[in-house]
Formats: sequence, structure tokens, C-alpha cells
Amino acid sequence: MEIPDAVRASVVRRLRQLDHVDRQTIVRAAAIGARFEVTILVATAACTDARVRTALERACRLQLLVVEDGSGERYAFRHAVTRDIVYAELAADRARSLHGRIARTLESASLARSSTLADVAHHAWLAGDARRARRFNELAGDRAASLHATTDARAYYLRAQSVLERDSRAFARIERKLNALNAPA
Repeated sequence: MEIPDAVRASVVRRLRQLDHVDRQTIVRAAAIGARFEVTILVATAACTDARVRTALERACRLQLLVVEDGSGERYAFRHAVTRDIVYAELAADRARSLHGRIARTLESASLARSSTLADVAHHAWLAGDARRARRFNELAGDRAASLHATTDARAYYLRAQSVLERDSRAFARIERKLNALNAPA
């Protein structure tokens, strides 16, 4: 979807009202996703918890973000387009590194609570972290397949295969899983 120049200019103008540290914090939040937890942002940010929370408050005043829960621990971008525009401010070379950090943080967090498997898979793949991308996309594919979400399972398996050598055993294993998705029940 093409974003109108006036909308892009409005969001960028509001983003640029933030100082450098706050702006980088909000860009990192955009890399995490349209919705995010403060703890994940703090773990991936280059500043303190207090500074992250200050940046979030400022971004809310500029109507870039909204608080998603009463506790102030979950935020969301006001609109998906806002998130896309903010994310575009992240330089491509920094994106891979940041997605790697997010994947590792989510992986650690998922040990304490469940739910982030698909997010770890996504960020590991964007980071180009072949080991994590293969592992977590295959696991996410397995979970999706067990729920009969074949379209999602196929997408995860294809991502996992994309980081593997075609003649590897892992590639063949995932190929069998893809074929099983197509088999009549």
C-alpha cells in the first residue's frame, strides 16, 4: 500500500520532535511490531527503563503511540501506517542487528512465559540468524500444523528452508513436513 506523502510527512514531523535517544527508542519499538511490551523494548534499547518510559510518554503526547493496557506495560502504534513510517526510519544495516537482538530477547523471555514463538521466528528470520530462524520457524510451523493452520505452517516451513542448504537433512525434514500439509486427511 502506498502511503500518501502528506501522511508520511506528518508522522515524520512528529517523530522528529523527539530528541535523538527518544526517536531511536520509538524506531526500535516499531521494529518489535505494531504492539509491544515495555520489557522487551527496554531489553533491546540502548538506554534505561526510565528513559524508555519517558520516550513512550512523549510519543503518546505526539499521538504516535497509545497505551494498550491500564498498567502502562503494553503500547501500540496509533495506526499501522504510523508504525510502517516509523519503521522506515530504521537504516537497513541496523535493522538486521536490531532484529537479532529482539529475537534473542524474546527467546529469553519465552523461557519464562509462553506465546512469543512466532515473534522469535519472525525476528530471527529478519535478522538473518540462520540457526534461530531455522529452529524457531520450524517450531512455529509445527505448532501451526498441529492447529490445522496450514497456510501459516507452510509460511513458517518455507522461511525455515530459506536459510538451509538444499542438500541438508534439515531441509529434507522440513520438505517432508511441507508435503504432509498437502496430503489428504
